[in-house]
Amino acid sequence: MHPSQAAAQSVPAPPTDRPAAETPHLRMAIRLMKRQLLSWWLVLAVLVGGATAASLADVSGFVQAIVWISVSLFVAMAIDLLLMLDGWTRATGRLLPEGTWRPATAELEQAGRNTLMMTVTEQDGDTFRLRTLGMPGLIREVLARTRNVWVVGPDKNGWAVLVTPGLHSPLGGKLEKGKARPANPVLPEAPITGPDAPAAEDFVVAGQAKLKAGATGRGQAAAGAVVGLGLVALAVAWLLGGPLVGAALLALCVIGAVPLVLAARPLAVWKPLPELLAAGTWTRLPAKIDEPWQPNARGSGNGSAKVRLPSGQTVAVALPMVSCDVVEYTRATGTMWFAGMPRPGSDSAIGVPGYPLVDLARL
Repeated sequence: MHPSQAAAQSVPAPPTDRPAAETPHLRMAIRLMKRQLLSWWLVLAVLVGGATAASLADVSGFVQAIVWISVSLFVAMAIDLLLMLDGWTRATGRLLPEGTWRPATAELEQAGRNTLMMTVTEQDGDTFRLRTLGMPGLIREVLARTRNVWVVGPDKNGWAVLVTPGLHSPLGGKLEKGKARPANPVLPEAPITGPDAPAAEDFVVAGQAKLKAGATGRGQAAAGAVVGLGLVALAVAWLLGGPLVGAALLALCVIGAVPLVLAARPLAVWKPLPELLAAGTWTRLPAKIDEPWQPNARGSGNGSAKVRLPSGQTVAVALPMVSCDVVEYTRATGTMWFAGMPRPGSDSAIGVPGYPLVDLARL
């Protein structure tokens, strides 16, 4: 057992004795996935609708050509991915209520620049090979280290649903057909550290902290890019004799940017996480989540807990925008990992060594 497995040996595993759909927070993740998929289909519909409006408006043929070419290129790039995600989403809705999780091991292989394969071996020896759908780099690192997954499927169309230890978000894959393409094993990118090493040196946790710290900036940048795109559309349409079309596109872009800004604002609480990880090595303390705790659609929400310090003192801890994964870990183990030794009146980073789980705790 390597250090990250030893540190997180009590990471909650999905239930294997009841329908997979009953896994805590998995249904929430599926609903979010369906909502995001619907949003992308609506974006495509708006783009096509805008292009149609431009073709019907009293604008030059050149403007119409520019609009239709731009829309066609975007649709061509997105439609294949959306159809695949849509197929997996529908398969997930069918598989989870019917099946139970089966423990297995997973060997990741890189078969081409953008193609990640997974060979899944179940406990009874059955093996199948999947082409995975968009796997985040930190989850890929965890799988390269632990090789542990739980799987439902594949169904008659070849779709399978997988989860990794301690993470509620499902992964997807489809059976690879035909001759296996040449592939290279995916190996861990960084040395595996345990709880005795500085928390800031944990490749997976530090990577997740960096991602979260930049969440607000990315959201604001995305909103700025959307508005900038609208301004460019307005300028081009004005020069080419179609100011009304340009104004309509700008208005759509501004409306689309507003929810991006609003969604990014609460995430500013994560900005100090990388700095807080530098507080020292991991400290594991008894903890209990204050119930009830309810996450938002993205699996996070404000919460609180009671933590017992080494002195025996029990302190109240505020958990702003804490993830359901950290909450489930604390519920299952009765403990919480802190970067360094927490002190009343200060902020600390909490997480699980070796896993992409990190949040803020305010004592």
